[in-house]
Amino acid sequence: MGKENIKKQREKEAKFVNTTVMSEEIINKFYKFYARRVNIFDFYSFLICGVLLIIIAIHFLINGSEYFLGIVGNIITSIILIGIGICFWMSAFKTQKYDKKSMVKIYAEDISNLSNDYYFDNKKVVIVNKYGETERVYDYLEAIYEAKDYYYIFTTKKNCHIMRKDSFQKGNEEEFHEFIKEKMGKNYKKRCIRKKRKR
Repeated sequence: MGKENIKKQREKEAKFVNTTVMSEEIINKFYKFYARRVNIFDFYSFLICGVLLIIIAIHFLINGSEYFLGIVGNIITSIILIGIGICFWMSAFKTQKYDKKSMVKIYAEDISNLSNDYYFDNKKVVIVNKYGETERVYDYLEAIYEAKDYYYIFTTKKNCHIMRKDSFQKGNEEEFHEFIKEKMGKNYKKRCIRKKRKR
């Protein structure tokens, strides 16, 4: 069976079909989402450590010794702690960005414009692109995160596929939302406020 026939068969059998064309902007939004909404422990750990170090530095300045060497030592210590604290804060808010050069080295091309086809039936999802296909029954997906404009489909803890909400070729996003929430159970993670449907 040729590729076109396989595609038509999948479209026929699927309840929902989505074609998402990637871009650097979409990938960078995912990196930001992952840092702030998925990898939450690291994000808040860096923030808290930064605050604590700055508080300790202020304490050194306020409660400095009256002796000359003590004052100088406290000032130097405070400057160092404040610098480290600021670095922690910068690390918390700094997110990874799409690195075109690195991707070209790995894939021999820029993958920021890669197109993914998603086929959802009652048992599984099939994700297809030029590099091959990934098939997972819903019980074996790591999680699906819902953001404002995207669904992030984690096939493993470190492997994610980005799906746009406005790119359904079969079915619609409202119906898909109810469908995937039921299929994923506790592994469906909503990280946005959904707009209420107009009646």
